Amino acid sequence: MRATVADVLNLPHLRLALFAGASGLDRTVSWAHASDLDSPWDWMAGGELLMRNGRTLPADGAAQAALLHSCADAGASGIVVGEDPQMPALRGALRAAAEERDLAVLTASYSVSFAAVARAVADANSGEDSARFGQIERIYGALRDTLGGRTGDSPIARLGRDLGCRLLLLDTSTGHPVDPTAPEPDPALREALLAGIGAHDGRIPGVLHLQPAGRTTALAVEVPAAEPAVLVAVDLPGMDTSLLHHLATAAAVETAHQAMVREHERRLGAELLAHLFDTRIDGPTARRELSATGLDSAHALVVAAHHDDGPGQRDLHLTLSRRRIPHLLLKRGDLFLALLRDDPSDLAALHHRLGPRTALGVSTTVGSPERIPAARREAVWALSLARTSPERRARYGDETTYTVLRSIEEAQAVADRVLGPLLDYDEANGTDLTGSLETFLRHRRSWQRTAAALNVHKQTVMYRMQRVEQLTGRLLAETADLTELWIAFQARALLSGTTTS
Repeated sequence: MRATVADVLNLPHLRLALFAGASGLDRTVSWAHASDLDSPWDWMAGGELLMRNGRTLPADGAAQAALLHSCADAGASGIVVGEDPQMPALRGALRAAAEERDLAVLTASYSVSFAAVARAVADANSGEDSARFGQIERIYGALRDTLGGRTGDSPIARLGRDLGCRLLLLDTSTGHPVDPTAPEPDPALREALLAGIGAHDGRIPGVLHLQPAGRTTALAVEVPAAEPAVLVAVDLPGMDTSLLHHLATAAAVETAHQAMVREHERRLGAELLAHLFDTRIDGPTARRELSATGLDSAHALVVAAHHDDGPGQRDLHLTLSRRRIPHLLLKRGDLFLALLRDDPSDLAALHHRLGPRTALGVSTTVGSPERIPAARREAVWALSLARTSPERRARYGDETTYTVLRSIEEAQAVADRVLGPLLDYDEANGTDLTGSLETFLRHRRSWQRTAAALNVHKQTVMYRMQRVEQLTGRLLAETADLTELWIAFQARALLSGTTTS
């Protein structure tokens, strides 16, 4: 049986004295917890005897009472104040609060260390070790069975049954289950969780105490994962902080498993999107496959961004899955492409996850699977415009967006008219005057830098550019002609689904 506050008070060698709260002496003590933090209750699961240096105690009576009330709310078993020369007087407000909340306040002599108090509590509770070790064994036994494939249950579901409580693995941003197939939490609990996280500026303290309307207190602890998650324990019988974190370790394994499932889905989705872009799948089959992912081409759009290796793109599928946003993602060349619902909130969630400085190009509504390749070109087109937009986002056909090339059809016409003779000559003669011209323009018409980039002699570059002028009828010394050539290259890049710089 666990020790009580009275048991600890009556240990002669500790020389503790009761200041107030005698009615709370029968509270059981699970652990002695030393903390001088401003909010020590954020690291309590319940049953802790808080030990605090007197010099860190607030001098004001109201502040002392507020400290006690917060510890009582967190389920503390009592408070030990270590006397020292700089300790302020213990106020009447603290005494009144201790009597009101049935929470004992003890004082410890300056010559008694907190280590001695902690050791005494540990020794007094040594008889509880076997039961506690049994709980730990159940936690890791559930993990072994899950990893060994001996049960179809998740470790969290099994542990909830074994421990006689409800355990929930939830996303910190939305309060939805990490596993999209898991049941949703009670609305009041979800609201309390998001409010508690918001009150801590989005961070999770050691233990977050939740008090949803109409329910007993729930406890939440952070789960280490690529995407932030919390383990919420509802109606949890006596459990100390360390056991909660053992449970969080089990939850981390389940989170990793869910990440593997989502990664498999992402790969299948990328393959489907590649087939749709390359028209390697017929309309009826495409509609059926899209429907299985929760997407309907009649209400979908393509989004394009520049590909990078940042965590925003790597873990985007996890973020979207946790928010119940149907999606297909594909990395192709220097592009990152997505097929989403034509829903402003879905697009906003994607942009938020990638970061506000990420440029996004958005197509018009797809309409039918056969139009997905065209929607991709629209998204890439819009991406080139988004780079100069204050919102870092542009949608194809948006009349507020300025561009010299107003449509894909116009871009095709410009590319054919200006670069057509070069492309025809290169195809017929096995040359690459078109590539040489683009390199020349990219290097600001520097003969030397262009020659180095092409690994040829400067005179070769000069000869090629003379031939370009003859074939295109445009002079590289004329600003108007240069502008037209550059626009043609932009149009060609957009049409091919690449980007220029």
